[in-house]
Amino acid sequence: MVSSDELSDSSELPVWQPLTFGGVASFARARFGRVYVLQAIVAAFVVGCVVLFLTRCWFPVVTRATVELTDFGAVRGGQLAWPGKEAVVLAENRFLGLVVDLADTGNTGQIADLQVEFTRDRIKFVSLLGYADLPYPEGWMIELNRRTLDPWWNAWRPAFLFGGIVATLLFLFVTWFALATLYTLPVRVLAWCAGRASSLGKSWRMSAAALLPGAIWMGGALLLYVGEQLSLIGLAAACGLHFVIAWVYLIGAPFCLPKKVKPTQAVGANPFTPVVADAGEPPVSAPTRTANPFQPPPTSDNG
Repeated sequence: MVSSDELSDSSELPVWQPLTFGGVASFARARFGRVYVLQAIVAAFVVGCVVLFLTRCWFPVVTRATVELTDFGAVRGGQLAWPGKEAVVLAENRFLGLVVDLADTGNTGQIADLQVEFTRDRIKFVSLLGYADLPYPEGWMIELNRRTLDPWWNAWRPAFLFGGIVATLLFLFVTWFALATLYTLPVRVLAWCAGRASSLGKSWRMSAAALLPGAIWMGGALLLYVGEQLSLIGLAAACGLHFVIAWVYLIGAPFCLPKKVKPTQAVGANPFTPVVADAGEPPVSAPTRTANPFQPPPTSDNG
């Protein structure tokens, strides 16, 4: 006898890519290690996109801003001390702008997708996607002058880049694990309704693989944004769409799993052939056949 799980494991579907429904479904029969290796490859691609974004879009602005700082400037007692009252743009590009505006006048305008403004008592984050502010920490003394901040930033810039890499990796793997676990039961129920062979472990591996096309999509969108081929609104739309991509694969992949077979039916056997009992001694009550079909069977001498 062949079980449904054995039938699905014997499928000859290739297990190497998650870009089609069949490719995602093939991970149901793969080992967990294969899923982790593919996740690592996709994570490396996404991390590369993040590194390119930081080194080309944000870090150059911060480097120029530290050079444009004055020789005097610090945050003390939750207040910014700055040698001037007029708003000044320290550095900016299309992606990031750094501004000092003590009176919060907004006279500098905004051309960057994200503008960070240092006012007298708080930091403002202004973007097309929203607005937020953060007060300066009480009891902290932060030097915001060229003599202190410029060498500090040049020394710690590699550490910030490494921190961005680690944070991205942790975010990806924790998110993938949590979402795959969340989607496991719905995918298992969908496969059962479709009459497909599956289990909780196979459903988890399929769910994990179904998340990877959306991550690849998001990495590509970030590359387009860095290349100034996609606006911030377009990047936000791509971020929302990458969840939809995962849901499409989660719905379509279970239908590419092998169909269930009856446990009592051997694969390749003729269903119209009657089951033959094992060879052995005939039952006592069964009549003994003779060579002549017209000769009556022998009777018992008893009685």
